[in-house]
Amino acid sequence: MVVVIDHHAAHVFQDLGGHLVHRKEAHYRGDRVPEDPSFYEEVAKALAPAAEIVLIGHGTGKSNAAQVLTDYLEKHHPATSRLVTATETADLSSLTEAEAEGIAKRHMTPVS
Repeated sequence: MVVVIDHHAAHVFQDLGGHLVHRKEAHYRGDRVPEDPSFYEEVAKALAPAAEIVLIGHGTGKSNAAQVLTDYLEKHHPATSRLVTATETADLSSLTEAEAEGIAKRHMTPVS
């Protein structure tokens, strides 16, 4: 699975053809969404059937939702966290599905 995540939404690609979207509804002003553990729990549940996971986020540290998700998985879902094979940083405002697929292919084990 591939997760393209920021603090507003997570796009979980299960087969690089279709995807689920988990969104936090925003009732705030400003660019940064306050952290909400239920958002990361929803993403963790969507990742339950994964064999391996590539995370794509942007920013650094706590500004990078992929890093926040990594920390959340390590603490609350250690078995799932061990399936994360790579974390990439990209400009999500212009990232296409094809580019996300290219990132995933660089890090995932080919299916034979």
